[in-house]
Amino acid sequence: MSLCIAVNHPENFVIICGDGRITKASKIVSDSHLKLTKLTNHVSMFCSGVQDYCEMLRSLVAKQVNESTPIEQIARIVERESLKVHVQFLMNYPTYYDVVPDGACLATVLAFYDLDKGKCGMIEYCHRSGFDPRIVVGSAMSARGIGQDKALIYLPKHFNPQNPIESVLDTYRIIGEQEHSVGGDISIHVISEVGTKELVLEAMK
Repeated sequence: MSLCIAVNHPENFVIICGDGRITKASKIVSDSHLKLTKLTNHVSMFCSGVQDYCEMLRSLVAKQVNESTPIEQIARIVERESLKVHVQFLMNYPTYYDVVPDGACLATVLAFYDLDKGKCGMIEYCHRSGFDPRIVVGSAMSARGIGQDKALIYLPKHFNPQNPIESVLDTYRIIGEQEHSVGGDISIHVISEVGTKELVLEAMK
């Protein structure tokens, strides 16, 4: 797992971020894995969880999306392919949720700017709801993955709208001090009408 943080500023921009840390058996195997995927110039996808299956989902979705694919269609593609990947995962690991009841094979978030509607937002997917897309276009902060509850307590209290990126990085630093599985390079996509600005910051080691 990992930690995704997304912040939506309606009709202006949406920020989506993911850390680069991958752990296996409590050992850090990478601090620079890119868990954000730019699907189009106005849509980015975060996916973490069981890494091999996240990469499978990422690949399946990317092959079906191009610059002309509308966000509604992308949302349906992610839903459909998430279900397929999850079924495959359960076939391979049928007792996973018995052993890790709070775990998730896939933790997925889309961030988008819809040029046709002039709106930006985020779409969240969870296996507990059958990967039914949960769409948010209002003012919102979201966190998915390791330390998500702590992030959603800290970020709203310390968020500076004049410097949103630094506010998000501060949240990663705080969570990283408490959660061994969160850390490394922080990838940030800022999506607005003009497209996606991509940043990778060595915020935590």
